[in-house]
Amino acid sequence: MRRSQYAILASILVAIVFIGLNLASWKWLAPARADFTANGLYTMSSSARRVVQRLVEPVELELVYSRDVGAEFPAIRAHADRVRQLMNEIAAQSGGKVKIRETEPEPFSDEEDRVVAAGLTPAPTNGADPIYFGVIGHNTVDDNIAISFLAPERDALLEYELVRLISQLDDPAPPKVAVISSLLAYQADPSEPGAAFVLREARRAFDIEIAPPDFRSLPADTDVLMLIHPGPMDEWQQYVVDQFMMHKGRALIALDPVSRVSMIQPGSQAIASSSLGRLGETLGVGIGPDTVADRALALPVNVDAGQGRRQVVGQPLFPAVPPALMSKTDVITADLSRPINFGAPGHLIAKPPAGTEFSMLVETTPQAALISADIAKSDPTPRTVLEAYTPSETPQILAGRLSGNLRSSFSVPPTASPQADPVTAERQRQEMAKVPPFTSRSAVPAEVIFVADADAFDDGFYVNPQTNAPISDNAAFILNALDNLGGDEALTALRSRAPAARPMDRVDALRAAARDRLYNEQQRLEKLLADAEGRLNLLEGRRKSGATLTAEELSEIDSYRTQASDIRKQLRGVEREFRRDIDALAGQLQFINVWLGPIIVGLIGIGMFVWRSRRRGGKA
Repeated sequence: MRRSQYAILASILVAIVFIGLNLASWKWLAPARADFTANGLYTMSSSARRVVQRLVEPVELELVYSRDVGAEFPAIRAHADRVRQLMNEIAAQSGGKVKIRETEPEPFSDEEDRVVAAGLTPAPTNGADPIYFGVIGHNTVDDNIAISFLAPERDALLEYELVRLISQLDDPAPPKVAVISSLLAYQADPSEPGAAFVLREARRAFDIEIAPPDFRSLPADTDVLMLIHPGPMDEWQQYVVDQFMMHKGRALIALDPVSRVSMIQPGSQAIASSSLGRLGETLGVGIGPDTVADRALALPVNVDAGQGRRQVVGQPLFPAVPPALMSKTDVITADLSRPINFGAPGHLIAKPPAGTEFSMLVETTPQAALISADIAKSDPTPRTVLEAYTPSETPQILAGRLSGNLRSSFSVPPTASPQADPVTAERQRQEMAKVPPFTSRSAVPAEVIFVADADAFDDGFYVNPQTNAPISDNAAFILNALDNLGGDEALTALRSRAPAARPMDRVDALRAAARDRLYNEQQRLEKLLADAEGRLNLLEGRRKSGATLTAEELSEIDSYRTQASDIRKQLRGVEREFRRDIDALAGQLQFINVWLGPIIVGLIGIGMFVWRSRRRGGKA
């Protein structure tokens, strides 16, 4: 057989093998995917698999998608593919317990009426037919739970929302959370716009019930208690909380030495500081009297720079704590990817009693300082805070967890206060009868999350008012805590799978170093300028009154101006140095990403050519 015939035959065999491998891979390997993202965003997590594999009854997920209309919107079309892939993977991992189907409702049809009644919300399309893009879950007892709209910007929470939906269908009764708070946003109905953002989000997964200010018992079947900046509690109310801790032992407690949000509330609702009284002594965790400032974590704020100018400077009293300063071993904080913003927080002081352990969840840098609560109450400027700033050289704990067996703060139940009105007395007796029987020791090991700030839970510190979307992980922290305290750690891990931004670590380090230098120099400059302006105003006032300035006074003015000019030059030098470092690093990255690969391939090709040439020469 000729060499050309061998070549033809080999080509045919290669083609057959290629086609066969493609057909086999299409049949058997179609579901297989390789996920090269750093946090495995497109791989079903082990937590999700645990939830779907432990299903008792089958459930059905109905993807409702207006395919024809959605095709006109690339982001929605791409997200729809992502949703289908994840739903199919969930079904594959469920062992047949999860069924998937897709529905495309026609406008003005019975199908459209059905999906709207189930809870789906269409998105307007500027004159065209609306887009339906949500999921309806069904179980065997005719429960229907819907994700009203699968917004592409919530892609990071897609797995969590789908698995939570499945979990709710498997166990339709959500955990009940009772809320006790003096803050108006936490006294509002969670379904109302005036409620705190985190309450509105929490009602997606929890049964939220607000306790009245004069509560004599907690709502029946409460699973988790939220104490958010509580007002003064009488003896019986403290007893109610105490016994809940003994019987259930699941609570999220936020205390504050200076609640800025509370102080702007009207009338008697204003409660500057909060504490647990005798309960705090028994739990062994409380807050110090001072507030915490951290200039290394200062949130930028607008301040009056004089003469009608506004300036953005860091407010040390508002620390934005990054994930690096959060516990990496606790499920509540381990996977958070954004900072938690605090507003004039306190610091936790823990002396855990015997049988309990206390662990840190969130802390400051060692350069944090304790600032008097009186200063924090006065709405101080960043400069005022820095004038009172003395680094503590020790990190301050802003959030922590208490675990273990507790002892009651009471030896016997307190007696009820007498009521003159018989109707009120009878109502009080009925409410007090709902409190479980007294016990002096924990019936189950307790888990209590403490936060030394109530303002961290206020929308103004972490929610963008234009988009109504969180800009930090304050809400994620609280919801993670509720998931954890409510008993399903798998959902906690899923909620925290939001992808962290992939920062340029070296660039960010250079930028942070330069910012620190710039900030310190800027503070020096501002102080000198402020002194100079004050002196100049005084001298100008004297000049206008007819006084003649002395040579020393004129020299003093020149000195201030010279100093300011010199410091400005130093600032510009730091900025040039910063830019030089960044530009050098950018050049290195460009070389690695653009040129290094082709150079390596070219060198390998040259090496192979030389090797083959030498081999041929040796044979000759």
